[in-house]
Amino acid sequence: MKFSIENLALSHGDQRVIDGVEAVLEPGRVTVVLGGAGAGKALLLRALAGRVDLDAGQIRLGGRLIGRFTKGERAAAFTLLGEGRRGLFGRGPADLADAIGAKPSWLFAADPLSMLDPVTQFARIGQLRAAAQQGMGVVVTLADPVLAARLADDVLLLGQGRMLGFGPARDVLEHQKLRQAFGIEVMVIGDANGRLLPVPIGFATQ
Repeated sequence: MKFSIENLALSHGDQRVIDGVEAVLEPGRVTVVLGGAGAGKALLLRALAGRVDLDAGQIRLGGRLIGRFTKGERAAAFTLLGEGRRGLFGRGPADLADAIGAKPSWLFAADPLSMLDPVTQFARIGQLRAAAQQGMGVVVTLADPVLAARLADDVLLLGQGRMLGFGPARDVLEHQKLRQAFGIEVMVIGDANGRLLPVPIGFATQ
């Protein structure tokens, strides 16, 4: 079942955080929600899970409004893996392998690659990509464009209070969009797997 996000707007308290999000998230693919601190990545993940009220727009799973799913239906459709001891969502698997092992239709993971050594990052990237190859829909939040390029099939880029791009990673992770999102210049290099990696090289120049 696909996730359809239509003209989505979200607020935190009285502050509008995200506006104008339009995307279709496909099962069997890894979608990275990428953006800097305060861009609304975690808020969007909560919205996909039906955990926050929407200011505007709609989120549908398989054509059905996510807000109309029962608690039990949500539990069957999603596995939610979050940050910290209690997790972003308060409950749920605390370990990535356990979360994937539950074999949900969709796996949501908040920042699953931060504060890890490179070997562990590569191992987790392999786990997440393998889960998608088995048909699972995988949505993760990241703040690092290089890790996003290594992991993602698709990228939903947030910045400046709005969606700056959505689509295949190589199309979204380009110089101008990353300038807007992070205020940085990048140098694009290729890795051994043929992926293009946008490596930050400094602050954006005027």
